[in-house]
Amino acid sequence: MPELYGSKNNEVQQNQKKLRIFLIFLALSILFWSLIKLSKEYIADVEFDLDYSDMPQNKLIQNNPEKKVTLTLKTVGFKLLNYEFKKRVLDYSLTEIQKKEGSVYFSETSSNINYLQGQLSAESVVLNVEPDTLFFDLGVKRSKKVPVVSKVDFQFKTGFNFVGSYLLSPSEVTISGPEKVIDTIVEVHTIDFQIKDISETFKQEVQLESPGNAVVLSEPSILVGGTVDKITHGSYKLPFQVINLPRDVIISTYPKEVKVVYQVPLNDYNKIPENAFRIQCDYKQTQDNNLDYLIPRLVDKPEIITDVKIIPNKIEFLIKK
Repeated sequence: MPELYGSKNNEVQQNQKKLRIFLIFLALSILFWSLIKLSKEYIADVEFDLDYSDMPQNKLIQNNPEKKVTLTLKTVGFKLLNYEFKKRVLDYSLTEIQKKEGSVYFSETSSNINYLQGQLSAESVVLNVEPDTLFFDLGVKRSKKVPVVSKVDFQFKTGFNFVGSYLLSPSEVTISGPEKVIDTIVEVHTIDFQIKDISETFKQEVQLESPGNAVVLSEPSILVGGTVDKITHGSYKLPFQVINLPRDVIISTYPKEVKVVYQVPLNDYNKIPENAFRIQCDYKQTQDNNLDYLIPRLVDKPEIITDVKIIPNKIEFLIKK
C-alpha cells in the first residue's frame, strides 16, 4: 500500500510539472504573438485634444471652438497602444487662419497636417484630419470697469451689527477679454462666503468669481469689512408725505403715521433725531401698478442706522369726492 501511494504522488507531481511547462510555453507564445502583432503597421483613428496657439494680434476667441480632432494615423501597434494610455494633446497653430465674414474665421486642418505630424513620433504618419475645417469667432480684446457685488453672509454675535454699511475694497475691478463677452458683463460677484460670530471691526479677503474662462480680472480677490459695534433698537412714529398727487384728487389715508424701527450703535442712540427721517408715498406708482394701497418709502435717514423697517408697509387710502 505505501508503494501505491508513492506511485500516485509521483504521478501528480509529474502532471503538475507538465502543466507548469505548458503554461510557461503558452505565456511565451502569447507574448511573442503580441510582439509580432504590435510591431506591424495599422491604420486607425485616434482622437486628440487641442490647445490653440499663435492667435492673430489683438484678437481673442469669443466662441467655444472644437476642442478635439480625430487623426487617421498609419503607425505600428506599439504606438497605437501608447496613444490609448497617454494623454493626447496637440498644439494647433492659427498662423494660417483665414477670415470668412464679420468676426468669423476658419482654419483648414489640412494646412496644419505637417505641424501636427511634427508633434508625433517618427513611426506615426498623419493620413487625414477630421473635421476638415475649424471655425472661430474672434473679437478685439476689450477692458472695462464693473462693480463688485458681495455674496458674503455676515453672521453677528447677539447684540452686534455694522455701524453704517460694510465696505468692499476695491468696489470696482477691471475685466478684460473678448469684446462680445465683456459687453454682456455688468458686474462681478464674490464667491459665496460666510463670516461667523462677528463682534468687532474686521477686514476679510474674499475671492472673486470668474465671469468666464476667457475673462481676466484685474484683482483675484477683494477685502470685505466694516466697523462693528454693540447695537440697540430705536423707533419713531412719523407722518409721511404723498407725492405726485393730482391737484383735483383729495385722499384720506389710514393710518396717518407709520412706525420706523431701526438698529443703531449703542453709543449713538441719543444722536438720532426724529427730523432725520423723511418718508414718502408715491401716488403715481400706485396708479401705474393698479394698486389699491400706497407704499411708504424711506427717502432720508441717518447713515449710522441699519436694518430699517417701516410698519405698516402698506397704507390704505380713500379718494374723497
